Amino acid sequence: MNMKFWLTAGEPRLRYALLVALGVVMMMTLTYPVWKPGGAGLAAFAAVTATIISHVSAKLIMRK
Repeated sequence: MNMKFWLTAGEPRLRYALLVALGVVMMMTLTYPVWKPGGAGLAAFAAVTATIISHVSAKLIMRK
């Protein structure tokens, strides 16, 4: 498995950034009832997790 592929931004970068931003907003909106009562720590964990999931999704979408 090529780790450089997973650890770098996708090309073109504008499309990659848009896909990641939309993914993070969607994930944070959907998980709001879970992380809101948990406080700042759980919100930060949810944000990092949403960013990782969105990054992987964007890379898979742009791969084809």
